[in-house]
Amino acid sequence: MKLLVYHPRADTYRALLAARFPDLDVAAGYDDAVLERDLPDAEVLLAWRFPVSALPRARRLRWIQLTSAGADHLLAGGARLGDVVVTNTRGIHADLMADYTIGVIVMLQWSFPRLLRLQQARTWRHQFTEPLAGKRLGVLGVGAIGGEIARRGAAMGMTVLGMRRDPRPAEGVARMFGPDGLPAMLPECDVVVVVVPATPATRGLLGERELGLMRPGAFLVNIARGSVVDEPALIRALRDGRLGGAALDVFATEPLPPESPLWSLDNVIVTPHIAGEPADYPERAVAIVAENLARWRAGRPLLNVVDQARGY
Repeated sequence: MKLLVYHPRADTYRALLAARFPDLDVAAGYDDAVLERDLPDAEVLLAWRFPVSALPRARRLRWIQLTSAGADHLLAGGARLGDVVVTNTRGIHADLMADYTIGVIVMLQWSFPRLLRLQQARTWRHQFTEPLAGKRLGVLGVGAIGGEIARRGAAMGMTVLGMRRDPRPAEGVARMFGPDGLPAMLPECDVVVVVVPATPATRGLLGERELGLMRPGAFLVNIARGSVVDEPALIRALRDGRLGGAALDVFATEPLPPESPLWSLDNVIVTPHIAGEPADYPERAVAIVAENLARWRAGRPLLNVVDQARGY
């Protein structure tokens, strides 16, 4: 079996896999040359972002293992996968993304963007702050990541409302909504965290109408994808004060263009798509890859199989 690692850190992944599977035929690189040379004979592809235009060359490909949780870049790119199985690494980001989310919620509640500007200006100005305990936290997308955020929010004394496609109960969530319950859920939340997968069904999930339903002064945290939130509508809601603030790690265009108003809004925290980037990312990803390789060789079901019809 030949495995092709197509990744910016290809050599790191090849070394980690070689240590676990010394008999595995592994090719690695992140350029056109490796695609030309090794893709036609690869049965397994390990990739982060992959040019779907190259897939017709993958004559023997049977399985794509993504190092990301999202598969939107592959499936939305028009890939014709046929019987090729796609798996991802969902779950490895949950702790770090929950850290990020709780951190920025605290920063927004305490007006840290303002406090840091005052520090830079050497200005001493008092303020009063309400505790987060007792506030209502809405989590849109209670999967592995959203579930960890919900548990931490509940541990802080927040009342957690959740939304997911299958509205079954989840730990830490006081009340769960299905997608059709979003209009009823949004007005109840002091903070809304967006962590749904990027699919055609979630594109524009929070548009002008939905943002208008949010509680006046509420905070929005988006760690999903920029396509899920109507960015111009969000900018308007932040500018006119209908929303209290936002922490945004994902954007409609990445990198965020220098001319975007989001850079300069006083009530916005902008970060460069880093919420799901643990320092030991390759080691975490390879733990799932290694388990799946063992299962593949044994003919057993793989972990984290992507439902290509749903997109996640």
